[in-house]
This record gives sequence, structure tokens and C-alpha cells, in this order.
Amino acid sequence: MNNFANIIEVERGNLKFAYVQNDEINYLTLFDQFLAEEGHHELLDPSDRIERYTYLINDNQNKFIFKIDGGVEHRLERRIIAKITGDFYFNLIYKLAKMSLDQCDIAYDLYLVAFDKITKRHYMIFNFIEGRSLKWEEMKEYEEQVRYCIEKLHSYNLVSNDVHGGNFILTPEGKVKAIDLTNSGFIWLTKANDAIELRERFNIKIKVPMLAMAIKNFTHGFKRLSRKIRGKED
Repeated sequence: MNNFANIIEVERGNLKFAYVQNDEINYLTLFDQFLAEEGHHELLDPSDRIERYTYLINDNQNKFIFKIDGGVEHRLERRIIAKITGDFYFNLIYKLAKMSLDQCDIAYDLYLVAFDKITKRHYMIFNFIEGRSLKWEEMKEYEEQVRYCIEKLHSYNLVSNDVHGGNFILTPEGKVKAIDLTNSGFIWLTKANDAIELRERFNIKIKVPMLAMAIKNFTHGFKRLSRKIRGKED
């Protein structure tokens, strides 16, 4: 059984880990096994971003998602924000653990995070959620669940920041769960991105801080005007 109340942080050589204690599965051992067999697992949804890969792992009738993110942020403002707010994935494992402890089952579980100080790669082990992505037209059909997911994420200072069907899984039981979450940067402001995308793409309304909405509405409007002046389509 996973003990989300107990997240262990250790360092091993150039690797730094944070992982959930589990009486039945040793996630450090699972991590080592994957690295030893890298390239022999099913590659899921290859990203167009360099050094980002997602694999499916089968381990004794259990399925896990193993993700590698070797992307290095080159934008100065993003690097400054990361210095202020801390490591994206190490923050994420604690926030998702809090959700699991609260039995808030609207997203995935994150069991292990590792960071290689030399290669700057991040490694993650998630649970595998059975189901399929929502289609664009289904977002409105499952409006109540989608709204609930986003509002609950916001209550844990997590956001989607890219609201579309591909970032929601519909389970065989008909439950909607959010994936591909964001928890870095100025979350109070990023929440407005979710509200704007839900409103403009799917006519779904949620409440976020008024100041954040005002700032984001202004910047979105400015971007549209800029694109129009340059003759680019939205």
C-alpha cells in the first residue's frame, strides 16, 4: 500500500530522488530496472520536444507510466521563476500526495521523481489510468466533471494551463481525470489561463481571482491585436 504521508528524499551519486513509501513496490528498484532496460518498453505519444519521452511499464500485473523530461529551460524569466518557486516535479509529488491523502481522485498519482544533476534530466513514475482521452466535442458533454476537476486542482495550487480533451482521461467507469498538470510559476495568475481557455473553447465558466483574470484578459487581447497587425490568424 502506498503511504502518501511518507515521501522519502535521498541522493545517490548525481541523482536526487523523492518517492512515496510503498510496502509492496520499491519504486527505486523499479526506477533502476527501467534504466537497465530503457528502449525495451512501449513508447507512448512521442513528444515533438527534444528529450521528452513517455513509456508504459508492466510490472507484475501493475502498469506504470515512466516519463523522461530532459528539456532545459532557456528563457531567462522562466529560470528566474523556477529559482523562486522551486523544482517543478519535486513540488508536484508533494501536491499530488496531498490530494491522494485527501482521497481527491481527479488526477494521477506520482510515485517517484528523480533529477540527474549532470544531464539535467528529470525522471517520473506515475500510475497508469485506464481509459481514453476526451474528444473535443465531449468536453461540453462532461462539463460538470471537467469544471470540478479544474476547480479542485486550483484548490491544491495546480493548474492545467492547456485545457483540451487530450489532457483529460475518461475511465471505463465514466469518471473524468486530469493529466499533464502544471504547478510552477505564479499559480494564482496561471489559474486565469484555465478560466479563459474553458470559457473561450468550451463555454465553461469557473471562478478565479479577479486581478488574475484582468491581467490575463489584457495580455490575451494584446497578443490577438499583435497577431492581427502582423497578419497572422488566431
